[in-house]
Formats: sequence, C-alpha cells, structure tokens
Amino acid sequence: MSGPANEDKFYPNRWVRIVLIATEEIVGSNGVKALLNLGGLSRYIDNYPPDNMKKEVPFTDVGQLQQAFWDMYGARGARAFAVRAGRKTFNDGLDSFGSVATAARAVMKIGSLERRIGLGLQFFAKFFNQVSDQEVALTDDDKSWYWSILICPMCSGRSTDAPVCHLAVGVLQGALDNFVGSDKRFNVSPTHCIGQGDEKGIVVIDKEPL
Repeated sequence: MSGPANEDKFYPNRWVRIVLIATEEIVGSNGVKALLNLGGLSRYIDNYPPDNMKKEVPFTDVGQLQQAFWDMYGARGARAFAVRAGRKTFNDGLDSFGSVATAARAVMKIGSLERRIGLGLQFFAKFFNQVSDQEVALTDDDKSWYWSILICPMCSGRSTDAPVCHLAVGVLQGALDNFVGSDKRFNVSPTHCIGQGDEKGIVVIDKEPL
C-alpha cells in the first residue's frame, strides 16, 4: 500500500528551497542534481523554488525527492541524510519560523522542562498547520510526546515497509536543540507511517533526556 498522492496539497516554496540548499551542503551540487534527476525533478536543477512562503510545491515532489534519497543511498543512508537535512532545514530556516519561535521561547521560559517542551511543540504544530497543507497534531502521555502526521508530504505516493518520516525527525531534533539547548538530547523516533499502510504517521519524542 502506498501513501496517497495528495495532488491537491502543497508545501511553502521557502521550506523546499531550504531542504534543497541543506541537501546541497551535505551531498554537493552534483549530488543534488543527481538526486533531482533520479526523482524525476530535473525542473528544480539550478531552479530552486523562490524564497517565499507561497504554497506552490506539490507534496508529490517532496515525496519523490525523499524516495530519490532511498534509491540512491539505501534505507540506512537515506535515513541519515534525511535526519541531517531536516535538522539543518530547521536551523537554516529559523527566520521563516520567526514568529512561532519567538512565541515558543516566550512561553518556555517558565515551568518545568517537560511543560516548556510541550508548549513549544504545540506552537510548532500550529505553525505547520497554518502555513502548509501538512496536517499534524500533538498528544502526550507520561513518557512521550506523539507528533502525529495526518496529511504527509514525505510519503506521498510512496509504498514503504518502514516509516520514512526521517525529515520530520530531523526538523523536530532541530527544534528541540533550539528551544531547549544543546546540552540535552532526546530520542526522536518514527513508529508509524501512512506509506506503510498506517492511518497516520507518528513520531515519538521521549520525555526523558538521553
């Protein structure tokens, strides 16, 4: 079973631009060109999306780019690249998260570490839902937060046998690093994926630091 094509769903230009720039810094210009060719996305070669927040990049393009990582580097390599690119995407794109980052930091100055992280993730989820067609929700229990992806660009049109939400893992790790500080690390793991037939994608964030 493959994830839905989501042909009527779009990502902001700036976010995909940042993903491509971050990827280029990891694999080089020729590496990005090879990935784009492999993914059937040659129209983006030397023609990255513009630096604005208009929702114009189809989810299918995001899914094809992620699949190209899998095809070129294998599952293990693709996971490592996706997490690294996701983390760099958040850090490099912090300006586009400016308002939500400022608001999140404001509410995260008071209270326990757990409360502050929970509030920051809530702000982040709301921001995702407002500026893209990706739909996420946040829940938690005593041990973990659950970042649920109800409409997902990463597995759009893809059939998988394991979760492929590793770009989201990297973005969440980047957010935690920024909001909490680099002195604490948290386990962030994808456990469910629409691409493998699950109702929704789920990324689990342990509340206990590593």
